[in-house]
Amino acid sequence: MAVSEEVLIQRASKGDAGAFETLVTTYEKGVYNLAFRLVSDREDAMDIAQEVFLKAYQALPRFRGDSRFSTWIYRVCVNASLDHLRRKQRSASYSLDEPVSFKESSVTREIEDDGESVEDSVETKFLGQAVLSALKDLDAAHRVIILLSDVRGCSYQEIADILELSMGTVKSRLHRARNMLRRLLPAEQFGASSVKSDERRDL
Repeated sequence: MAVSEEVLIQRASKGDAGAFETLVTTYEKGVYNLAFRLVSDREDAMDIAQEVFLKAYQALPRFRGDSRFSTWIYRVCVNASLDHLRRKQRSASYSLDEPVSFKESSVTREIEDDGESVEDSVETKFLGQAVLSALKDLDAAHRVIILLSDVRGCSYQEIADILELSMGTVKSRLHRARNMLRRLLPAEQFGASSVKSDERRDL
C-alpha cells in the first residue's frame, strides 16, 4: 500500500532519507519547470531547484502542516526564483514578499535534464509556444501568477497561500497579468484555449 504524503513528511522530518527522496521525486519536475518559466534559463532553474530541496530538507523538522506541502514547496520555489532574479538585476523591483530565509548547508541534488519533459510538452500544448514565449516579457510578479494559475492550475486560494497575498490582490494581479499577456500576442494567438478567462474555482 502506498505511503501517504503526510507520513512521508513525518518520516523525512525525522531524517528518513528514503522518505525525503520520494518527496523530491514527486515534486522535482514541477519545481524545476516553475523555476525555469520564471528565470528562463535551464541551468539557473536546476540550481534553484537544488536550492529549493536543500531548504526543504533543512526546514522539514519545523514544518507543521499549516499549509499543504505542495503549497509550501512552490512558495519556496517562487521566492528562490525571485531572489535569483533580484541578484541578477539589482535595479529591478518586484512587489512580492522577500524570500524565506534558511541556514546554509552542503546538501545538493542533481535533477536530470532530459530535454523537454512531459510537463514541458503539456505546457506547450495547453498554452501554446507563442504564449510561453510572451511570458518572458512580463515582469516576474505577473509572470508567476500566470504560471501558477494557467500552467499549474492552482486555485485563487492556493495562489494566495503560495504568494502570501490577499485573495483580492491575487484576483486583481491575475486580471492585469492576463491583459498584459494578451497585448503581447497577435489576436489569433489568444483565446479560451491559450489564456484563461478570470473565472476560476476557489477550492
